[in-house]
Amino acid sequence: MKISRIVLAVLFALAASANTLRAVPPSLPTFSFHENGNGKLELPLLFGGGVIPLTGVLMSDPGPGGLTSALAFTAHPQVNPFPFGDVVLQDASGHVSDILRFDPANPDGSQLIFFYSNDHGGLLADTGLPSSMFSNPVIIQENASGPTIYTPTEGQPGFSSDSPLGDSFRIFSTPDTGSTLLMLGAAVAALLILRGKLLTV
Repeated sequence: MKISRIVLAVLFALAASANTLRAVPPSLPTFSFHENGNGKLELPLLFGGGVIPLTGVLMSDPGPGGLTSALAFTAHPQVNPFPFGDVVLQDASGHVSDILRFDPANPDGSQLIFFYSNDHGGLLADTGLPSSMFSNPVIIQENASGPTIYTPTEGQPGFSSDSPLGDSFRIFSTPDTGSTLLMLGAAVAALLILRGKLLTV
């Protein structure tokens, strides 16, 4: 009977891990940006679904106080470009930890989105912060336990009038060690317990 309970616990942990790993289309077009240069745009089913990879590269930021080598992602051309400006992330102590910057649109309608980090962790975004900012910054609280979610409203940097519901942004300012790894760890621990129980039978 004890073995059966352990087997059920393992199966539950594995099922939970599988559900966490399964991609669920977002309800809004959702951009994700990581400090290591990985990015993507996830499209909801309303837009046909799918994921568009976005690769960040180091380049000069023409915005106010921009650095000569900053992590930049290129957003696809839009009919109505994102309002430009800075999204400032503050940590629990009130210090600026990261900035997501939307520069003015290029002639083809595409836009550069810069990711600045003040973490000094050696990743591509860890170049420090710009020396000055656009005149319309938005200040939000950084989520220390996962991605920081930013959903702009009309007029704010990154707001999209091309999308009926706007866009959403997930800012990964720390390595992604969230619920997926926790659930996988639980599954591995349960398997090790099961193996130990079986060996003692």
